[in-house]
Amino acid sequence: MARLKLNTTIQTADGEPIEILDTLGEGGQGIVYKVNFRGKPHALKWYAKGAGGDAEKFYRNLQNNIAKGAPAPTFLWPLAATALVNMNGTDCFGYVMTIRPPEYKDFSRFLLNRVQFASLKAMVNAALQITASFKLLHNRGFSYQDLNDGNFFINPDTGDVLICDNDNVVADGFNLGIQGKPRYMAPEVVTLEKKPDTFSDRFSLSVVLFLLFFKDHPLAGERDNNKIDPAKNEMQLYCENPVFVFDPKDASNRPKPEVHKNVLRFWELFPSGIRMAFIRAFSKDLMKSDGAPDRENRPIEKEWLKELFALRNQIIACPACGEETFFESDDNEHICINCGKAYAAPPRLKVGKFIKPLQPGEKLYRYEVENVDMTVDLVNEEWGEVIQNKKNPSIWGFRNLSPKTWHKKTPAGKDELVEPNGVIPVARGIKIDFVTDKTVGEIE
Repeated sequence: MARLKLNTTIQTADGEPIEILDTLGEGGQGIVYKVNFRGKPHALKWYAKGAGGDAEKFYRNLQNNIAKGAPAPTFLWPLAATALVNMNGTDCFGYVMTIRPPEYKDFSRFLLNRVQFASLKAMVNAALQITASFKLLHNRGFSYQDLNDGNFFINPDTGDVLICDNDNVVADGFNLGIQGKPRYMAPEVVTLEKKPDTFSDRFSLSVVLFLLFFKDHPLAGERDNNKIDPAKNEMQLYCENPVFVFDPKDASNRPKPEVHKNVLRFWELFPSGIRMAFIRAFSKDLMKSDGAPDRENRPIEKEWLKELFALRNQIIACPACGEETFFESDDNEHICINCGKAYAAPPRLKVGKFIKPLQPGEKLYRYEVENVDMTVDLVNEEWGEVIQNKKNPSIWGFRNLSPKTWHKKTPAGKDELVEPNGVIPVARGIKIDFVTDKTVGEIE
């Protein structure tokens, strides 16, 4: 590989200068440099010829992706065409991308418990951003093809996500020779029955989400016991005969208490809805290694978003200890996952299919009251917020953060207008018309 010298300047294919400042990292495909581009710090991923297979094909795909632009701002996408580097007369090339801010940490560090989320809501926000990002990627006709723990940088305080290694992204139905990373690849890709595509992406996405929440692999359990032939064991475990560790019909691969402590600790703490979603995602019919058509029934991003939105709405502060816990409205008794104490159900806002427990600081999001196509930005676009009375904190209000005037109806039948930034008392029986195409919300 032709390495670039620090403190020298190269040019893009369009003649723009790129000053090489430092080395950020090095891997199998090439080197990532810190550079000065257009007056600001950026990253330059620099390849040797042949990196990623057919270099000419790889290069053309980069040009195509640059022309189409990033599906969402979460992707550290190759920048405009002028940022694609092609050294005339050499066998190397590369591309410039936005540099990762220091507050974003490698996903692998979360899996090793070296970095932890500041809150449950930050963790669920990360899952939402990842899922919404891949929904937009697939809607644009791309498939990622190499989805794994090395693709994500996450802000532990907020759950905001950045997605890297987008150079392998191709139009769905094409492949650059990349299969993926072991333990993340769909079984039919490992057996070469199918090439990576949108359907295999969705299997890998389910693995990533499971690891994000439970910090153990969904297919690694008691059957992981062949120490003589690790390669054969891995094929059995993740490809030829995969069994979900919590398969309701097959208990042969349950987590080992001495090894898989994370998943045994966290699984029962999560609400039943998200657990059932993973049971479906890792059902045997959807993991056939022969690439049977059942793989086309894997949960799509829209389905995951529905479950993740519901999960975020189930996170509340325990009235007893103040720590985050999960609230399931159908439970006869509500028990905090931290202190173990029972607590009374808080008031809830029901809007269409959404049920939102109301506590100070709780947000209402635009997607919950409007039928809008989900984007990454909409994941956290606030439409309302529960606030406390400064003089009497026991009195709660619901502030209108939207640009629309809401209509409030009291249990006595009185109608009132609630202008933007206006406040509605949090009281059972109050109905709110959000002036959208969804049903009227009611506080229960």
